[in-house]
Amino acid sequence: MERKNSLIRHNNKKSGVTYLYWGHSTYIPGQKYPKVQKTCIGKIDSKGEFEPNRTFLALSPEEQIETGLVEEAYLSPYVRGEAGVYECKMYGFIALLETAAKRTGLWKSLKKVFPGTWQSMLTIVEAMMSYPDRALYRPKHFNDVCWHTLVDNLTEYAINKALEAVDPGSMQRFFGEFERRMEASRSASHPVGEMVVCALNTTSLSTYSAMLEAAKYGKNKEGDTMAQINLLMICDNYTGIPLYYRSLPGNYSDKTVLDTTMKELRSADFRKGAILVMDRGCYSHENVVLLLKGTFRFLVGLPLSAGIYKDAIREASEVILDTENFCVSIGMHTWSKVVSIEAPRRGRGENSHELGLYLFLNPSKQAEEQQKLARRFSTGKALLEADPTLYAKGNFYGRYYVLEKDKQTKVTAVHHNKETQREKMAQCGFFGYLGPAGLTSQRVLEITRNRDSIEKDYEAYKSRMRRPRHSLEEHLEGKIFLVYIGTILEIWIRRMMDAYLLYDKYSFNDLRDEIFSAKWRKPAGKTFDRGSWCKLPLEVQKLFHIFGVVKDSDLRDDIPRLVKNELKKRKIKHGLPSE
Repeated sequence: MERKNSLIRHNNKKSGVTYLYWGHSTYIPGQKYPKVQKTCIGKIDSKGEFEPNRTFLALSPEEQIETGLVEEAYLSPYVRGEAGVYECKMYGFIALLETAAKRTGLWKSLKKVFPGTWQSMLTIVEAMMSYPDRALYRPKHFNDVCWHTLVDNLTEYAINKALEAVDPGSMQRFFGEFERRMEASRSASHPVGEMVVCALNTTSLSTYSAMLEAAKYGKNKEGDTMAQINLLMICDNYTGIPLYYRSLPGNYSDKTVLDTTMKELRSADFRKGAILVMDRGCYSHENVVLLLKGTFRFLVGLPLSAGIYKDAIREASEVILDTENFCVSIGMHTWSKVVSIEAPRRGRGENSHELGLYLFLNPSKQAEEQQKLARRFSTGKALLEADPTLYAKGNFYGRYYVLEKDKQTKVTAVHHNKETQREKMAQCGFFGYLGPAGLTSQRVLEITRNRDSIEKDYEAYKSRMRRPRHSLEEHLEGKIFLVYIGTILEIWIRRMMDAYLLYDKYSFNDLRDEIFSAKWRKPAGKTFDRGSWCKLPLEVQKLFHIFGVVKDSDLRDDIPRLVKNELKKRKIKHGLPSE
């Protein structure tokens, strides 16, 4: 007869603890009570959560899930080897994150600014990135399954202490310390005198709570119908690694964000000689004047609402299609001019500044946009004829159509406003930037495209990692700071993936899953450094070589050659120089 195991609960009335057993009952003919075979597999703690014991961890993954106590299996940390008992846990992805922290300078910067809590901070970030869907204050599964920077178990007390350590003063010290380390590594790998470019980006963190002082309703970039907190970030435009961030109330627009952040930016080390790259949402004449007064160099996208941009399109339209204005390397027509912006300053300093206005015309995009716009103008006329109430001064119908009312018949005739429609058609395919004079159009496009890729990286990161859902002001800055730390680590990994063209084979999630189960074992009771890697699969060894997670001497001798040959094949596939 098939016997099926079931979960048995025994409540100790004296201690109030509920012990859990896994077993079955067998009814034997002639006996009053069944024969019970059961094994204790853990207990329910004071918070109502399951606490497994070694017996449970020794069960197979299928048996663990069969109990109904867990949704995903635990890895037993104890294995037996030739010389005795070893503790064995997952370490592959954590080792990669630790490598990223060391290579970026994050490891030393955290250690210097947060000497008492830096290990806890990195461990929390490792837990968040390893298990994005798990709550921040429930690290038990992570402790049981993975080795981590803290080595000892991460506790709720350690989490609280780490979050409490984050205050405005310590964050400013960290930004300065981390940027100096980034600058040192940048100087070592880039030509002397090359401009430092920083991408400025804003995004939002949603919250369910109305109790947060900074949580306000505003333009939510995620499409959530919730209050939000805005987050401004400045990244190195070459690596994409964020150097600075600031949280702001959720009802601040991109235009007002820059104004409130300017004081802190003036004291930031990366201001000297750097160019801040911003999208057109940050453009306003007031912001341009503010940046010039603060002696910032910048490159900002121009919106169609900017008069200076409309004037440039009118001026360039007659000549931009000339052959001499076609840039073969980027496949676009380009045009530029020098404009003077008034920015009066007190005391010494210039009262007006010369800036470059850089205009681009994409022929294929121009034809596509004009076709869509023509269709919209035609459809709009039909809609307005059917419902004249759609017309209002300043809206789409008010700008591009003219209504003619007959007083006798009271019939409303609709006509195209040809002048405004032609002007709008002429703007199709154009985009422009305002920035330092003297740059080539090719360099302007290179800088701004780098910024666009950084923004995509950050958005992809946010979509994967569950954003903090806060209900109290307590530790809010600490939680956002940890998300910022995680962003630094992920962007470094993504840039390495770009360098080796790994996106043909892996997404970021796939990469994490590939190396996550790589195990590190150490003798029970010994320190972590007395351990060693368990047998590593070939693909994991290749990735560890690429990211520098382990020394080549600890890998197969042919791993560097295999990685080099695979990279060469991928470059040929993408039409890139193989050497």
